[in-house]
Amino acid sequence: MTATTPLSPTEATSRYQSLDLIRGIAVAGILIMNIYAFANIYAYYVNPKALGEPSTIDLITWFVTHIFADQKFYTLFSMLFGAGIMLMAQRAITNNTGATGLHYKRMFWLLCFGVLHAIFIWYGDILVTYAITGLWVYWFARNTTAKTKITVGSILIAIMVAMMTMFAVFGGDVPDEDMKDMIDMFAPSESFIAQETAVYTSTYSAQLDHRVNFFTTNLPMMALFFGLFRIGGSMLLGMGLYQLGILTAERSKSFYIKMMVIFFLIGFGVLAYDNFLLIESNFSMNKAMLSFMSLNSFAAVFVALGYIGLFCLWVKSDKLQGFKKRLEAVGRMAFTNYISQSIICTLLFYSHGFGLFAQLDRYQLMIIVAVIFISQLIWSPWWLSRYRYGPLEWLWRSLSYGKLQPFKRA
Repeated sequence: MTATTPLSPTEATSRYQSLDLIRGIAVAGILIMNIYAFANIYAYYVNPKALGEPSTIDLITWFVTHIFADQKFYTLFSMLFGAGIMLMAQRAITNNTGATGLHYKRMFWLLCFGVLHAIFIWYGDILVTYAITGLWVYWFARNTTAKTKITVGSILIAIMVAMMTMFAVFGGDVPDEDMKDMIDMFAPSESFIAQETAVYTSTYSAQLDHRVNFFTTNLPMMALFFGLFRIGGSMLLGMGLYQLGILTAERSKSFYIKMMVIFFLIGFGVLAYDNFLLIESNFSMNKAMLSFMSLNSFAAVFVALGYIGLFCLWVKSDKLQGFKKRLEAVGRMAFTNYISQSIICTLLFYSHGFGLFAQLDRYQLMIIVAVIFISQLIWSPWWLSRYRYGPLEWLWRSLSYGKLQPFKRA
């Protein structure tokens, strides 16, 4: 019988710098968009004119975030999540150890964290979807080629984009009473705006009721539809890119330059058409739906791939080494930093905190994003100089391995 080596958490010395760096950047990019949903009603996220005519600086801020951040960074983060699953599976092969049980423990505890986050902190949780999606993408990790992963992932994303395009194009044929929720998402009535605003400017109990209702109503679509096609497809792409040595910055500089240029041309080309339609229609509901559900969703995949080329070029350079190390630290503590962003923002905007919900302009929200992320750039390396993992990373690992992991550095 062949001896086996028990799996243990990845130490800093065996980590890929590129994965940590890109993950750290993605943490900031996700907050750029999430803060819109923290600070105002959901329609504020997708439509700059949802609450009336915006100021010029607000409209410019929306376009910048729409073009460079919206859906790009959760796509990138999903790819990294898939790469993480692939990394664990490869380590299991190297150690001649079955990792299936460990993987499912990790997903179970991630699901538990996600449910707690979604109900008690913020309705925009993505962890539940990641955990459920992680249950099935794992089976692609060990015994399929990179080509298979990328092909299946691309097909899943293409199916979702095609379905969403059909819905956006022909959604106008659906009776208004059946489209009520969709209308409120893109072009809310004054009564709906007042109703949703009241929830987060009243009591924590009202917020809790809203989150429970949102979670139970949207979980099937998020986990089984969005998770299957969009998140799952992105995870499979990440697995394939990891397997090919692309996500780990193992290719040549010329490869990443070509990758960046080609995918940016495609992604930003689609976004140029997307923005043209939005401006020409004065952000009509139909064009806002087409943008959010189809054009931007499609373009985001290519822009995310272009970002991988750009960031891997940076990994291979010697520029801004100190800043790079700080971003890597943020990436190593991505779970803790993601949840801390939710705690900070809900305290800032909800009634049980400073009550700034629906009070700030978009450009002011970007200042808050900068302050939060600069704080994370400071505290993450400080923490990791004293402890092996972020606090939530340590808890997740300890629960997954069934025993307390070493925490404090000697």
